[in-house]
Amino acid sequence: MKSGECFSFKEVNVGKGWWMADVPCPESVCDELAAVLADLFGVGVQVQDNAVRLYLSAEKAASDWKTVLEKVVENFHASLGLPWAGAVNYGFCEDADWNARWKEGFKPLRVGRRLVITPTWESYTPQAHDVVLTLDPGMAFGTGHHETTRLCLEWLEDVMATWSSAPAPSLLDVGTGSGILALAGALLGFRPVMAVDNDADAIEIAQKNQILNPKAASVQFFMGTAENVPGRFAVVVANIQAGPLMAMADVLAQKVEPGGRLGLCGLLEEQVSEVTRRYEALGFGKERHRQAGPWVLVAMRCRA
Repeated sequence: MKSGECFSFKEVNVGKGWWMADVPCPESVCDELAAVLADLFGVGVQVQDNAVRLYLSAEKAASDWKTVLEKVVENFHASLGLPWAGAVNYGFCEDADWNARWKEGFKPLRVGRRLVITPTWESYTPQAHDVVLTLDPGMAFGTGHHETTRLCLEWLEDVMATWSSAPAPSLLDVGTGSGILALAGALLGFRPVMAVDNDADAIEIAQKNQILNPKAASVQFFMGTAENVPGRFAVVVANIQAGPLMAMADVLAQKVEPGGRLGLCGLLEEQVSEVTRRYEALGFGKERHRQAGPWVLVAMRCRA
C-alpha cells in the first residue's frame, strides 16, 4: 500500500457465514485495488465492472474490519490522485450460499477462436479444434475474464496461427501470475515455454494450475525477473503495467530474438505512445495495437 500505513486487526468470532463488500473504483485500477485488498485481508476477491468484491469469513472478521477497509480504500484512491466517495456496499451470506455465490461468476469462457478457459468445477464438452485450459479461479488473478488477459491470449493465438516456419516458436511469459498465458501458450503449440514472476506465491499458484493441465507439463517456471531466465525467445509477452514495462525495457529487449515478437500489455491508451517510443529506441518496430475497454496491447517486432 502506497500510504505506508500499518493496520492492526482485533480478531473476534462473530459466527458462521461470509461478509461481502462491493468497493467501487475506476475500471483501470480495479486489478491493483484487488491485489491490495487480497494482500491485506488474505481473503477472496473478485474484479467486477467498476468494482472489487471482497469476501471475508465472519468467524475470522475483525470487529473493526469495515473501518479498516474504508480507510485502506480511501488511502488507495488518494495515492493515485483519485476521488473517493466512501460508498461501500455490504452484504452477508450463510455458509450454504458461499460456494454458489463465489462460483457463479466463473463459467467456461471462450477467448479468441479456439481457446476455452474453464474452472475446475464446470464440465465442458470441447468442440472440434477447441483448446481447453482448466484453471482454479480461487487461487489467483488471471482467469481470462480481464481485458488485458484476453488481449494477450488472442494475440498469442494469432501469432501461433500465422507462424509459418519450423520449429515452433519459443515463448517467454514475464509476470506470469496464475500462469494462464504460459499454459495457454503451451497448449497452443509454443515450444519451449518459460515463465517468470517475482512473487513466490504466484509461482506456486501457476505450478498448481499446471498440474490441472497435463498437456502443458513442459512449461518451466522461474522465480525472479526476466534476467533469471536463460536464452532469447521468438515471442515474449509481458502483461504488467506501464511503469514496469518502462523500467524493464532494456532487459525485455534482450530476451527477444532478432525478428522476434513482443507483446506489451497492461497499458492504458494514454500510455501507449511513451512506452512504444521507449521500445522503438531499442530496435523494435510497432506492428499493431489492440484495445479492449481502456486497456491496450502493443505488438512489436525486433528489427535487429
